[in-house]
Amino acid sequence: MLIVEGVPAFRVHVQAQVSAAEVPPLTPAPAPARRPPASGITVAEALGLPCLAGARLVAGGRGADRVIRVANIMEVPDIVRWMRGGELLLTTAYALRDDEEALAALVPSLAGRGLAGLGVKIGPYLPRLPDPLLRAADELGFPVLELPGEVMFNDVLAEVIGTVLNRRALTLERTQEVHERLATAALRDGSYQELTRALAELADCPAAVLGPDGTLLAGAGGPPQDCTPTAERAIGVQGAGVAAGRVALWCAQPPTEGQLAALEHAATLAAMVAAQERAVAGRERRYRALLLTELVSGRPQDPTETARRATAMGWELDVPRAAVLVELSASASAPPSERPAEERLLPFVRAVVGPRAIGWGVPSGLALLVEPGGALRDVCRAVFDAVSTALPAARVRVGAGGVQADFADLHLSYREAQAALALGRELYGGTFVCEHRDLGVYRLLDQLPARELRRLVEEALGPLIAYDSAHEGSLVHSLGVYLARDRNGVEAAERLHIHYNTLRYRLKQIERLTGGFDRDPMTRLQTELAVHAHRLLAARARV
Repeated sequence: MLIVEGVPAFRVHVQAQVSAAEVPPLTPAPAPARRPPASGITVAEALGLPCLAGARLVAGGRGADRVIRVANIMEVPDIVRWMRGGELLLTTAYALRDDEEALAALVPSLAGRGLAGLGVKIGPYLPRLPDPLLRAADELGFPVLELPGEVMFNDVLAEVIGTVLNRRALTLERTQEVHERLATAALRDGSYQELTRALAELADCPAAVLGPDGTLLAGAGGPPQDCTPTAERAIGVQGAGVAAGRVALWCAQPPTEGQLAALEHAATLAAMVAAQERAVAGRERRYRALLLTELVSGRPQDPTETARRATAMGWELDVPRAAVLVELSASASAPPSERPAEERLLPFVRAVVGPRAIGWGVPSGLALLVEPGGALRDVCRAVFDAVSTALPAARVRVGAGGVQADFADLHLSYREAQAALALGRELYGGTFVCEHRDLGVYRLLDQLPARELRRLVEEALGPLIAYDSAHEGSLVHSLGVYLARDRNGVEAAERLHIHYNTLRYRLKQIERLTGGFDRDPMTRLQTELAVHAHRLLAARARV
């Protein structure tokens, strides 16, 4: 798969060309699974971009409001199976230029896959769009754009994806502000009332939290009792398969994307409140959950007061502790009839971490503040074994932060445990036990801004990445494996499943393109760091 550099901030995957004999019969692709809404631009909006000047919407006008989330280039129809939905697919139709039926059959495949639209360049390969293709697009409401011959695909990729990324950045910024506002309200006193009050202000319409039977648990803005909500989201799971309730909005108009985003965040936070109330049964236990949140969210504003409250809860904070997070796979989620993870797993975990460990449930599993005693690694392994025994079908991941002697710094350990989980998920795969200090060079690289990482990668590996992109090569991957095997060519070739002479040829190419990655200690170090930085950037992109 080629990687076309449209603009420095992103990359676009392009399917490699194959012969016409390799193209499989065209059949409608199955509809993709429902995806949550994401920021993008509509096909109609994209037509207003300078890069598409002269382009015309010639068929499928009913779908002009389809949302483009990414742009891609097609040279052969086989790329359809790699589509995830939301793509604006650009093509010269070279592979199908002499087969009008195949061109027409391509439309339902793309529409069924959830693509946003198809842009076909009119030129020497395809002087006009065939009528069967236009009819199929009109029937399905699938937008087909006629692109003038002078349109450059790279310009379209850069401008369309740049516009999408800019909008996404703005949406993420607004979403973060909404989440922080709602989180602050939810944490203020741990009640639904503060949450609904903030939600009503953000959504500018009445909001409420309704119980499983529809009773009003909390409301703001005057939610009507006799009208069906405009939008609602379930919150949590409780007891014998009974939903904990719903967060609802009553909007005067169809809800906007911003209102729905606020509703989603409110439902998530309401689920946290519901989980707390179900697990603790009383104000004292809610007080306990809030104190835990304060401990791991940031440095306490008044450490003396925090210590006093912790002592009242029976916690000893004057001993060194470390944060340990246990993440369970989605398949390990309890059926509605079972108890939540906190109630199911804490008894097993306490047996190995001791009664003085502080533990509570989080959406992904468990969080612990443990006294490591001898070795934190032994504690983490014991926790992993205990949870794996309790849930043998689960995929268990354990991440741990560093030991902090001062309880006011426990938030640092908690953030390190989160980083250990996130990076460990990308580096180690399915199940693992990972301490933050295990991340080695990745721990250091992860502290650098993305632009510095990209600069490091470009300076050391830029020619290799460009070569791989242009020739469907794997020089960067081969170099990474070679370095990981301590420059042992035999082991590296075995790991890559290639002949040793093939690896030697690749290493000569790498030497030629880089000017010698092993010529002096500084170059050698920079190359190895760049390989790790390239992997870290790729891992971040998949999150």
